Amino acid sequence: MTRVTQRCRDGREHLVMTTKKLTMALAATAAIGALAVGGAVAFAAAPGTGATTGTGTQVTTAATGDAKIMLECLAANEVGNRGAWRPGARLNTDAKHGFLVIRTDQNAAVCVVADGHGTGLIGGVIDNHDYGKLTAARPFDYLTSMNYQHESVHFGISTSDVTGVSLVGPDGKSVAATVKDGTFAVLAKDGENSDESTTNHIRATLANGQTVTGPFRG
Repeated sequence: MTRVTQRCRDGREHLVMTTKKLTMALAATAAIGALAVGGAVAFAAAPGTGATTGTGTQVTTAATGDAKIMLECLAANEVGNRGAWRPGARLNTDAKHGFLVIRTDQNAAVCVVADGHGTGLIGGVIDNHDYGKLTAARPFDYLTSMNYQHESVHFGISTSDVTGVSLVGPDGKSVAATVKDGTFAVLAKDGENSDESTTNHIRATLANGQTVTGPFRG
């Protein structure tokens, strides 16, 4: 079995599940329709029913695609002011499973995607890494990670002029991230451990062609 950890907002690594591979972990999440968040369990709407607000009003009726998935995740975690959110980078791990980074002008979060539906947010809204802290010297920041035995999925935020992001591992090899609207996501073999110095570095390419490199977790 594979040990899987999540770096949460308290800065500690937590064991979140055990599974043989990433896609099986996501399938398990979809099967139970729930995602553990900060000790609580946030239930997502069953596929095909649409997410609901606290009063039972559907919130996905007019939304499609990533916008619908985003609203389902926000509803599952009972996040308010959903109109302030918009979908960002999406990383698919197979035909049915993946992750969607979502954001406001201030904060971001990561939505788990299964069978075309959002099942919940990893760790809720992440408020200790926000857009207000980004600078010209460091136009990117760490958001969260899902660490598995042989691979990890990493998520981050960036300024609007960042057009490309590569994750550079300790061996010097780089992996291109998916970038959209100030968010990015990348699947790589090296994890991030909150109890150790950052394992990876980020190389960000700006719209003017310049590059900025720095530790993933600064």
